[in-house]
Amino acid sequence: MSQEQNNKDFDNKLEMDGRISYVKIMRLIKILVPICILMTFTICTVMLVLVANLGRKIDRLEDTLHSLQDGNQTALGSSLITVSDIDGNVVDGSEAADIAEAAELENRHVLDGSSNSAGIRKVYLTFDDGPGPNTDKILDILEQYGVKATFFVVGKEGYAEQYRRIVEEGHTLGMHSYSHKYNEIYASLDAYKNDLNKLHDFLYELTGEDCNIVRFPGGSSNTISNVDMRELISYLNEENIVYYDWNVSSGDATGNYKNADRIAANVLESIDQYNNAIILFHDAAGKDSTVEALPIIIEKILESSDTVILPISSDTVKIQHLK
Repeated sequence: MSQEQNNKDFDNKLEMDGRISYVKIMRLIKILVPICILMTFTICTVMLVLVANLGRKIDRLEDTLHSLQDGNQTALGSSLITVSDIDGNVVDGSEAADIAEAAELENRHVLDGSSNSAGIRKVYLTFDDGPGPNTDKILDILEQYGVKATFFVVGKEGYAEQYRRIVEEGHTLGMHSYSHKYNEIYASLDAYKNDLNKLHDFLYELTGEDCNIVRFPGGSSNTISNVDMRELISYLNEENIVYYDWNVSSGDATGNYKNADRIAANVLESIDQYNNAIILFHDAAGKDSTVEALPIIIEKILESSDTVILPISSDTVKIQHLK
């Protein structure tokens, strides 16, 4: 065989080997491409899950930080919990236990009551424990939306303007207690009378308002009082004072921090069950998320053509846990 023929055969072999290699490479590419796509998809999915988990952890951390700011501090590695009162002051002993027990009841989103969704729904925004640092913000929001509310207030120095503003702007002023110290006001019938009369006179002197509605601290169904609550109710009846509880809670009572969206959801998921929905909020120190939730709640309620927002008046259906 000539050298020329040998060269041709060699060239042909190289060409054939090249074609075979190309085919193998293409086959390999066809195999690797789906694998790479699958791996990329898997990696992206894992990253999204990690980011979501990180987001939830950040949210929980923010909630914890807010809770610490509100004065509800849990010591690491122990069961020690510090509880603050309506002014943000840390309390201990029996008062802390009373606050926690009352909050457990008040944080229930829907209290006992008959469901009835027929006709015009009347919604009552009520605020306990004020006035405080957020009262003016709440009043500004109510004025912005043109709605009236009810404030069950306590006795505090330094808030004369806020008490007067509540009355002057057409909201209902109600009594809660003067001291809001459970172990004092519920020590006896006389103790309750003295506390309530002190608050009544305090408010009358400041605003000229002869208050005749009240909300018991912890509600009429509280289990904190040393006195039978029916005795206190009988006393109110004798004095022509009407007490109001609530059937919808915002869940913003003392306890774990709740953000504005959670508070709004607690309210909006419950009010449709009632023709007359009396909503419990708190106007105490540290209730910034309550203020933030208020526009969300009001706007949603005002969107309903069959719902009105009203202050408590003599015409309001009495929502009372004890009959």
